[in-house]
Amino acid sequence: MFWTALVFLLVSSAVLVIYREASLEVLQKVLSFLTKEFGAFFLWFAFLGMIWLGWMAWGPYGGKRFGTPDSRPDYSTLSWFGMLFCAGIGSNLLYFGTMEWMWYYLSPPVAVGAQSPDAAAWAGAYSFFHWGISAWAIYGMATLPIAYVLHVKRSPELRLSTACRGLLGDRIDGALGKAIDVLFIFGLVGGVGTSLGVGIPMVSAVASRLFGVTQGFGLDVALICALTAVFSVSVSMGLDKGIKRLSDLNVGLAIGLLTFILLVGSTGFILNYATDSLGLMLQNFVRMSLRTDPVSESGFAQNFTVFYWAWWVAWAPFMGLFVARISGGRTIRQVVLGVVGGGSVGCWTGFAILGGSALDLVRQGRESMTSLLNVEEATSVDGPAAVVALLESLPFTEVVLVVFFVLAFVFVATSLDSAAFTLSAAASADLPVDGQPPRWHRLLWALVLGGSALTLMYLGGLKVLQAASVVVGFPLMWVMIIAIVSLMRGLREEQKGEVDSARDERP
Repeated sequence: MFWTALVFLLVSSAVLVIYREASLEVLQKVLSFLTKEFGAFFLWFAFLGMIWLGWMAWGPYGGKRFGTPDSRPDYSTLSWFGMLFCAGIGSNLLYFGTMEWMWYYLSPPVAVGAQSPDAAAWAGAYSFFHWGISAWAIYGMATLPIAYVLHVKRSPELRLSTACRGLLGDRIDGALGKAIDVLFIFGLVGGVGTSLGVGIPMVSAVASRLFGVTQGFGLDVALICALTAVFSVSVSMGLDKGIKRLSDLNVGLAIGLLTFILLVGSTGFILNYATDSLGLMLQNFVRMSLRTDPVSESGFAQNFTVFYWAWWVAWAPFMGLFVARISGGRTIRQVVLGVVGGGSVGCWTGFAILGGSALDLVRQGRESMTSLLNVEEATSVDGPAAVVALLESLPFTEVVLVVFFVLAFVFVATSLDSAAFTLSAAASADLPVDGQPPRWHRLLWALVLGGSALTLMYLGGLKVLQAASVVVGFPLMWVMIIAIVSLMRGLREEQKGEVDSARDERP
């Protein structure tokens, strides 16, 4: 897979860059077609998958351990959760947590007045919904099948295609298996591009304010070079010494910063707004999960919910491979609770504190924040400026800016080094379950990811790659279904074998 993956990545990136305008036009048409005509598939996939995960966690297989019956987790719960959370959410927590509510506040998802109290309520509810249970369930659906073949079946390969062997058989050893893995690689690189497209402008805006440097392409290039250096060193050190330490640092910084913002801000309003948003979301959860709005054709479900689910699906195989790799010794129930439960609570906490604080500034009439709402289209709100405005409203502004800069920088680096580690593992043959790819291999993929991102940002190709990552989510959704069916077949055969063995041992 090494040369197949590398050549495909470089060639496809070159084609998308050279023909970026034509590629973007085609991809956007395909994206529009998929979200409008087949959007219901994404909605049902996330909704039924969430129910399936609940049954897996609390049903007959919940106690199934990934490994031998006496295996114990390879990492402490805090380090394990820190790695999966940082890889799965990255700087998106800081960016979207601060400003996503603005989209729904300006263009409400239901028939209420824009910038009204009802719009604010629905803005919080939909922010929680799009970054909560259903979203993290998509990650969980990818994780369980891969963890099963890796730790129970002891597969020597850490690839998405191996999780499909139970249904596809030996066909995954040929062109079909390579096609599945190429889809995974394309989705992963697109996800990395999306993270950079969101994270770099935000980090750049904070750096510009903090160090007095002019914000622009030159600063973006410098930040990407610095990020590439950091996560190249991290990924070359391996999973335990590099990625784990960065994730531990990130979790500590995130908890400290969010706690500070909660305590020095309007604590009562933040807690009340979070409670109200959570209650409204839970009350309308099924409706929000399956809403397609075919009569009024407002397009909200297609432009937001379906788009998000497709984006999470494109990123899910990477998360499945990475979380499976670090989940040895844990049970199915523990993995589901950690990924879905822990991931949701982590996002809700960040969105409640960051989004609630930003909304409170609007309530107070703070010019730096209210001026951002004077736009024709909600999605054109200047997100990085909103982040800076929120940070400047806090006491000890300079210290907060420094902490936020380090946190956002490390968040992006953690996502990238996790991606580089997973890519190198997927492109390796006969990799032991507890083994790691050679250092040169991990470092190569780190440089490829950084170089590709830099080239695409220079040529304006990030939008092309982001659209492509969502389009590739549609076939990956069906691949994930195949992997789930393969998992269930393997569990049933294993259970049947245990029953037959017990029957044969009877006197």
